Amino acid sequence: MKKVSRKRCRRQKGDSEGLFLKKERRRKMQEQTGKILEMDGGMKKSQRAIRKKKVEGSQEANEMIARFSSYLKAHNIQFARHTAEDGTPQITMVFKNCDMCPWEITEGCIFFHDDSMEARVYYSELGAEICRDSEKRPDLYRLMNFLHARVWPMVAYETEDGIYSSQNFCPRFYVTEDERFDITAAIVISYSHYELDELQTEDFITAALPDLLDRLSIPIFFLLGGKITLEEAIGMVKNDILCETEDAVYSIK
Repeated sequence: MKKVSRKRCRRQKGDSEGLFLKKERRRKMQEQTGKILEMDGGMKKSQRAIRKKKVEGSQEANEMIARFSSYLKAHNIQFARHTAEDGTPQITMVFKNCDMCPWEITEGCIFFHDDSMEARVYYSELGAEICRDSEKRPDLYRLMNFLHARVWPMVAYETEDGIYSSQNFCPRFYVTEDERFDITAAIVISYSHYELDELQTEDFITAALPDLLDRLSIPIFFLLGGKITLEEAIGMVKNDILCETEDAVYSIK
């Protein structure tokens, strides 16, 4: 019988344990690698889905820009295409014949996002300067609060059966916080809604909103100029825009 020294037995035992540990480490590494590859594959799949959605959104936005541009050209509305700082496609517009507005114009812009358009209509640079220099801005904010509560612009259409009105949009009124002090009316419209009511949406942005700002010019700028009080400005809106029956008396200072 061949004798094996204790030292050699310990070495054989150590070799066996070392081999087992190596196999175990290799198995764990393979499992971990598999998990990493699975996660990486999932991330890549997710990233591909995001890129695909972004491309599709960009294609839809470009289609909407083309359709809206055709409307602007057909109605002789001055406009230009730009790209915003964040890369969002944008159209800027000028609306003339706003006789009561500063410089007799209002301006507008539309940001075409992946699934919706954000439209803004605002007074000219002169109107923004009047707002910036006025000490009556707190009263203007209270007047805007009244507008949010009571004023609901509509688009009127003439058909063979007569004239009907639609009231699907509710703009927000605010003064921009970018130190430009633009007095603005803004709405966000999904592309799905735009496709359902294309002409109505276009008319609302380019006709109804500029007309509303034009009619609001006197109460807004008389208020900012300190010529009337807040209560008198609200009375003007009630009488001239809401057509309420009560007679309003305005003391122009």
